[in-house]
Amino acid sequence: MKSIPVLCLSLLTSLLVAAPALAQGGDQARTPPTPEQRAARFTAADTNKDNTLSKAEFTASLPERQQARVEMIWSNIDANKDGKLSKDEFLAMPAGRRQRQ
Repeated sequence: MKSIPVLCLSLLTSLLVAAPALAQGGDQARTPPTPEQRAARFTAADTNKDNTLSKAEFTASLPERQQARVEMIWSNIDANKDGKLSKDEFLAMPAGRRQRQ
């Protein structure tokens, strides 16, 4: 009979310890940015205000962990291969997905 309360207490303790980790959900729980948020990111990254992003502007706008893969990312999103990104090319980039090699 004594083992049932001990088992219940152990289970409850485990749940209390694990709850914060389970609630976070990892990267899959992130909500992708809205089209308006993505357009605002383009505008913020366009530092010279020419309505296109150079590779340098684009690279500076990326999180540090993605900057090492900028060549692979750039080659996939510069659709017309003119060396700059239009707002349409930027917005056509998959949202909320990680680029993986």
